[in-house]
Amino acid sequence: MPPSTALAKGARITGGIFCLVFFLYTAFWLCYDLSQFGFPAVWDYWTGARPPGLNTVSNSTQFCLALVQLSGAIAAFAGRRTAGGLMAVATTFTFATAVQTMVSVGSHTGDNRWFLHAQIDADPFEAVFLGSPVLALLAFVTGIVLLAGMRSWPRRAPSLPPMRPVKVAGVVAGLVLGAVALCSVIWQIYMLVQSGGAADALFMLYLGKGILSSLTSLAPGWDALILLMLAVIAALSCLIRGTAARGLALGLATMLLPNALLTVIGPGFSGQLFKISGAAPGQSVLGIVQVALDLFGSLALFALMAKGEPVAPGWQPPAPAPRFGGPGFVPPGPQGPQPGGWQPPVPPPGGPIPGPMSGPMPGGPVPPQAGPVPPMPGPAAPPV
Repeated sequence: MPPSTALAKGARITGGIFCLVFFLYTAFWLCYDLSQFGFPAVWDYWTGARPPGLNTVSNSTQFCLALVQLSGAIAAFAGRRTAGGLMAVATTFTFATAVQTMVSVGSHTGDNRWFLHAQIDADPFEAVFLGSPVLALLAFVTGIVLLAGMRSWPRRAPSLPPMRPVKVAGVVAGLVLGAVALCSVIWQIYMLVQSGGAADALFMLYLGKGILSSLTSLAPGWDALILLMLAVIAALSCLIRGTAARGLALGLATMLLPNALLTVIGPGFSGQLFKISGAAPGQSVLGIVQVALDLFGSLALFALMAKGEPVAPGWQPPAPAPRFGGPGFVPPGPQGPQPGGWQPPVPPPGGPIPGPMSGPMPGGPVPPQAGPVPPMPGPAAPPV
């Protein structure tokens, strides 16, 4: 049996608690936007029908992140084998969002603007800035806990074997995730070539200076780098059928699918999605390919990673060795009559047979008699 790894129970529960905290933080700002602007305005912003409101905190990517955070917490508390991969995806994107928020919110001023619709004197601006370092620190600690909690399997304590993708599903999922990573690389190369290597273009692409729409939004290049890193790791894990492959693939599919659906619902229904721009035809083609890959690739990942197989199909936990005790020890195993084996003596129904007694017999001691002993009555023995 090849060696495998599994997330220890303590690390799994600790990571689940942190993921639940991340979800509550993200859900709080989602609810804040809904209460401030209303569901129709938020929906139109997510589908691209209208610009965001002033100091909008969240966006559709944060909604996808909330789904992954909640899925990781539920899987951790339920003891699912996909918990490690889901929590890894949730922790990585949470850390990336917190770092982006610290840089962009901390650098935004009246003269040096990083956001299209933000004011420093508004209520959520300071709260988001103060919460981002705490979120980044918690995400960093969670990553250390998940990495340190990996244990080799089987261990001394009996536990169920880890799950891995089925052979065909692992290969297909690895190819899909590899295509996602390749599309991210091509898009970044195209954008770098178009920008000409200018410093302002790099700041805009990877740090989001001057183009960010909400306070917790990710710069497009920074988002592409995080997606590229996770997609490469998940693709390799699927191809070698690692124990974290299913959780990583499901986490990335959860991050990609809702945004792809919103893109199809918004620009797709209005006819703008499949329209090739005359100014940037290459970017339009890459956008169409990326949306199609995110949509159908995510659905394929959900179908392929829904079921797995144990790394040791016929494995059973080892039985504890018998410990021999003192008198009265009963060895483990069936205690009934065994054919052809030794049976313990069973006393007769009338009680135990009396043995020699040291005390006086009833009626007093019997004196020894001299002379021959008279024969016992009964049939005579045959002559020899």
